[in-house]
This record gives sequence, structure tokens and C-alpha cells, in this order.
Amino acid sequence: MNPLYKLSVAILLVGVSFPLFAGDCGKAGTIEGKIDEEKVLLKARYFDDGSIAVRARLSVNPDGGAGSYTVGDHGFTYIANGLSLWRKGERLKCDLMCSKEFLKAEAESFAVGTTEFCVYAMEVEPVTPGEIKISCGDGRYVIGNGKGRPKLGVMLDTVAGKQLQSYVSTTSIQHRVEKIAQHLDSESLPIAVTPNEKLLGNIVWVGGAGFSSAYALIGDKGPAFGEGSIALHQLIRTGKVSKQKPGPISVADRCGPEERGLRPPFQSRPDVNNDRCRPDYTVKKQTDIRAYSGISRELDYVILGRAKFPMEAKKRIIKETVSVESIKDKVDSAGYTQEKINKMLACLPK
Repeated sequence: MNPLYKLSVAILLVGVSFPLFAGDCGKAGTIEGKIDEEKVLLKARYFDDGSIAVRARLSVNPDGGAGSYTVGDHGFTYIANGLSLWRKGERLKCDLMCSKEFLKAEAESFAVGTTEFCVYAMEVEPVTPGEIKISCGDGRYVIGNGKGRPKLGVMLDTVAGKQLQSYVSTTSIQHRVEKIAQHLDSESLPIAVTPNEKLLGNIVWVGGAGFSSAYALIGDKGPAFGEGSIALHQLIRTGKVSKQKPGPISVADRCGPEERGLRPPFQSRPDVNNDRCRPDYTVKKQTDIRAYSGISRELDYVILGRAKFPMEAKKRIIKETVSVESIKDKVDSAGYTQEKINKMLACLPK
């Protein structure tokens, strides 16, 4: 999931306190959250129709987008954010050294003898066709040491006019596009993350703090509520979704229009710390384009209890094609208006 856990607020939907009062403002409760890796209790309101109102920051979760993970680790998020080290049946946190081990394994086609990883944000396939994927628990699979490899996705056009091979990035639920099940595209669809799988398929209103508002589908499960797709960030900031090509940007092309023209949530992440574009400074290494510019101000969220996409029985597949328009249609058909949402927002503490 998204790397900026220090910008994210993990809502675990536990620890709800006894109601202080009931009525138009529902029930008062507390939600366990996380800021800068510290646990906090967030005040929330629970309404009779299943809606939940809460305030949280918004970090970026690019999962599901074609440019999320790539060969060579040049995607919108670092490869380490889609996997863990897998050693003696245990998942261990993936850090900088882990990323280097991944690149070594990748260079050797994940053959026998390479480091093993447990992957949770990319599709996995056997190294040898026909073999069975090896599970590492919770719908995750092992790659490396001849046991599996990330599944290759589409070829991407980069800002340098070259081609970059992607890996297939996943989301917890899928939707039907021309009858074919596909993961939810972070780069075109407003998607929110939840730690509570019961909320998958629901729609959430997000806005406030001087930003525009948008509706998002809760389409991915992770450790943090308070993570949103690239498209959601763009809609809240600018009111429209725009396409961004991935890097890398070579040393010769550093500090040009491609790098200086990046708009949030995208930012330049050079291979050397503090190797930033600034006057009287000569850059040292190439840079990648990462989707890491989250919103540190608290936003308002209302998870709409009755606005939900139905999924196929026993599957996490939405029966129809999800779009910005179809998300809004679900909100309208469930009877939610901005006036009703505002009334729920007014119940949040000032």
C-alpha cells in the first residue's frame, strides 16, 4: 500500500465508544487512527443508515494504476511498497536494502537462488508456466527463488519518449470492463482505501479544508483509511483528472519542463537525497516521478451507508464498469444530496 504512512490515518473501525446521544447526529464514537506511526483516537459519527463521518488526512495510494509499479522500480510508487521480504515463513518489512535485493532478483528473472518476497500489490505468476503459485497468506504470493515473479503489464510511454515495462498492480476489488474483470485504475478513478473489508464497494464523499469535493469508491483494503488514488487527489485539488507519464528523467534532462511542471500528487524523487533543482546547483543523478504529495490538512469524509456498488456473489467483482459518472449515479439513486451530506458533516466536532 501507499508508503506515506506518516501522512495517512489508519481507521480500524474498532474501539467505538458508547453513544453520547442519538438522533439526527447518530452516535458518537471513537476510531483508532494513526499519524506518524502513532496511534490516535479520532472522533467520528455513526448514523442509522450506516454512514460514517470522520476527519483524516489523505495520502496517495497509486495501486491499480498502470504506472504504479514497473521493471527497474521507476513507477509512481516504490516497488518496496508492494511487497515484503519472505524469510522462513515470515513477512518482514521491505526497506532500501530490500529494494536492492528485488532489483537483483529481477535482473536474474527471479530464478532459484534469488531473494524471496511476499507480494500483495501486484499480480504474481509462476516462473515456470503451469506451476502452482505459492501462497504467503492473506491472498499474497511468493516471488523469487524460482517460486514466482510479478506479472508483466502494459508498456508505458515515459516523459523521455522511451518505453517502460509495467507490472500489473492490483486492488482488492475489480470491476467489469467489456465483461472482463479488471483492477480499479488509480490514474483514472477516484478510489479510497479502507482497513474494514465490509466497506468495500461503498462510496465516500471527500472534501473540505479549502479543497474541492469528490465522490470516491472504497475499492482497496489496506492498513489506512485516509489513502486515496491519484485521480481522487487530482479531483480534490483541480477538479479534473489528467494523465501523467512516468520517468525516469535523465541527468541531461533534469530540471526541464517535465520535472518543473509536475503537479501534485506527483513529485520528483531523485536517486540521491536532496539532489533537487535549485539555483547554482548541478544535479548528480537521474530522477523518477512518484505520486507522493499527499494532503496533510485534515479533510472531511462521509462514507455513505446506502450508496454502494453490488458485487458478484462470493467475488470481489463489481458487476458493472466503474466511472466518475457511475459513482455519482449511485449516490443520486441512493438519495444522498449535498444537503444531507452537509448535515452529517455538521455533526463532526469543530
